[in-house]
Amino acid sequence: MKVKFFTQKNCPNCLVAKKIIEEIKKSGIEVEEFDVETVDGMAEAALYMVMSTPTTILVNSGEEEIISWRGKIPDKNKIFELWQVSA
Repeated sequence: MKVKFFTQKNCPNCLVAKKIIEEIKKSGIEVEEFDVETVDGMAEAALYMVMSTPTTILVNSGEEEIISWRGKIPDKNKIFELWQVSA
């Protein structure tokens, strides 16, 4: 399981979400971060139909979505809970 995290510069909730993502990284969960204002970020966002930021998507080893928070601050406890179950 890993986390895909999508942000952009002028996103009012992205700073709060980034703090949560930093805690998640420190716990050992793999995190891929994408700036949707870059070509790579836009491409990945299109693949997962990301329409707003911050967006946090948990994916399994096959890159399939497990759960997501689109345009919302992610639920850190839910991410840790799902990570524990998958470990």
